[in-house]
Amino acid sequence: MPRPIEFDRNKALSDAMQLFWRKGYHLTSVRELTAATQLKPGSLYGAFNNKQTLFLQALDYYSFSLHASADRILSSDKPPLARIHTFFDWILAGITGDNDQRGCLLVNTLLETPPKETEIIRRATEGLRYMEQRFRELLDTAKAEGSLPPDYDSEAQASLLMTGIFGLRVYARMEPSRQRLQNIIGQLLEVVGVDKMCR
Repeated sequence: MPRPIEFDRNKALSDAMQLFWRKGYHLTSVRELTAATQLKPGSLYGAFNNKQTLFLQALDYYSFSLHASADRILSSDKPPLARIHTFFDWILAGITGDNDQRGCLLVNTLLETPPKETEIIRRATEGLRYMEQRFRELLDTAKAEGSLPPDYDSEAQASLLMTGIFGLRVYARMEPSRQRLQNIIGQLLEVVGVDKMCR
């Protein structure tokens, strides 16, 4: 009986994720994946079944890491609106420090994936919906504490924050200055009612 394949699954997922992140799902070949993960084609298929399954698991791996980082910021001891402000400071630092212009893997995936690939779109959407829900929870808390008016629409404003993130990720491909991006974020947070409450 052959010995089972022994490898570090998380490392393989991380290596595959980095490759997908750089090139996108459709432009990444199985040959490149075997080189990146250091797995032979048979081992790669034995572990992950096919390229799409590997990509979906790499998306989940990315989402888990993103959510963990975001939760550290959004679950701090600061007031709810200050946490959102700090989160966007973190987003800005990530964008301006992204010399390879990789952007966000979840956003990239939604932009490059045709509608017929429903499972990929669903998985990327799930990862982003989580962030939208976290924003809504914080805005609801701020409203309950009196930092936002009673008629404030937390759901709509959380969606606006997500729309802002999508736009920032795409706009950053035009290589604007850090100051320009900072001004855009400031305007977004002021429209949502976050920035003026944190001054």
